[in-house]
Amino acid sequence: MQYECYFCHTKAIERIIKRFNPEESKADELVTTINRILSDWKTQTNPNIATLVQRSARELLNNRDIYLREKDHANKTLLSVYDEWSDIVSDSKDSFGVAAKLAVAGNIIDYGANTAPDDIDYTIKSLLERDLRVDDSVSLAEAIGKAKSVLYLGDNCGEVVFDKLFISVMNHPNVTYAVRGDAVINDVTYNDALKVGMHDVCNVISNGYDAPSTILDNCSDEFITTFNNADVVISKGQGNLEGLIDCNKSNLYFMLMAKCNPIARLLGVERGDMLITNRERINGVL
Repeated sequence: MQYECYFCHTKAIERIIKRFNPEESKADELVTTINRILSDWKTQTNPNIATLVQRSARELLNNRDIYLREKDHANKTLLSVYDEWSDIVSDSKDSFGVAAKLAVAGNIIDYGANTAPDDIDYTIKSLLERDLRVDDSVSLAEAIGKAKSVLYLGDNCGEVVFDKLFISVMNHPNVTYAVRGDAVINDVTYNDALKVGMHDVCNVISNGYDAPSTILDNCSDEFITTFNNADVVISKGQGNLEGLIDCNKSNLYFMLMAKCNPIARLLGVERGDMLITNRERINGVL
């Protein structure tokens, strides 16, 4: 974990305390607990630290789903314009490419990275006008066309609506969408996927763990089997990237926005850049 990540975690807890305004003793206990977790930051991965930090916040505030209100708002906002975006994608010359880019743009809705915009729909429209910094969507489309099975690793609520649209455009008969094992930040859970109708376009499973990432050592047997057997894996977001950065699985694609300097440096791009890239290209950068 890099030093910038340390401050990202402390700022996230500060935002949570300001929002819920717990008793001073409870806030002190939370800060003390988080400081104890972060004392080991040099030897821990960012996904592991994030899991412990967010788990502690939920437990000490006695709130199982801290960002439930924000998650529901983001999902409802984008569901309300789903048909509009579906028409835009359908009318485009490259439906797959536009749907994929839209799914990446939705990755900005992130309360963990503090990048969730106030006007979600306007921001998405603005991002759609920008070029992807790295665009391996053609390679991804070809891989999906040859695949017997596709595993799509979800990230945040809000963007899950665009994940649904992208999966429908794929029109693949065997897609599985994986969600978090429990509520963490504004990441998508099984219930969140149900609310947006993800089951209408693909199979949905839980990865069995409450990390804001995909940490294979902690995931359920069902998820690991699905992951290992998938011909193509699509990993959405920074959290999943961090968890899978050293994974050598073939046909592993990453779709994300680089929302912080450490991730941007890791990928050799600028903060705010959007990418669809495969494992081989990332390995070449690293």
